[in-house]
This record gives sequence, C-alpha cells and structure tokens, in this order.
Amino acid sequence: MKTSLPIILFTLTLTTNTLARNCTPGLNYCGRTLLSIGKYQPQIDQSLADAGVGEADGGADDLFHCVGGSNGVISFLKYCVNGCKDEGSGVSDVCN
Repeated sequence: MKTSLPIILFTLTLTTNTLARNCTPGLNYCGRTLLSIGKYQPQIDQSLADAGVGEADGGADDLFHCVGGSNGVISFLKYCVNGCKDEGSGVSDVCN
C-alpha cells in the first residue's frame, strides 16, 4: 500500500500539469478565458501595466491578443465596457 501512494501522487502531478495550457497564437481572449486555461494572472497584470491601463477586475473583462511562444505571451487589446464573451475553442473571444 505504501508504494501506491507515490504512484498516485505522481499521476496527479502529471494530470495537473497537462490541464494548464497556453493560448493559441493569433486568437483574442477574454482575461477570464485566459485564467481558465492556465496561470495567466501575472501575464495579464504585466500586459495591463505595459499598456498603461488600470485594472478594475483583474483583467477578466479585458480582451487580449495571444502572441504565442512557449509561455503563451499575450498583449492587451481593450477593456470590454459591456463585458467579454468567450466564443469557444478555436475562435477569438469578443467584447459584448
């Protein structure tokens, strides 16, 4: 029984690591969508700071462009005044 615990923990680690993914280069993403696919909060914060934009809701209703690369680099596009809409996998998100 003792040997099964390390195996279970290792499997959980692999599963957790595969759940996080990068954005798809060329697509636009709501901040909320980026947060659901990976640990994007630091990149969202940096992107907003680089654009000189204040943060109202952690970037959740902001629209970002996926530049890509190994870390899924993003750039700020605009704040969605009426909220941001997730258009689904493989399609750019849009402002409402």
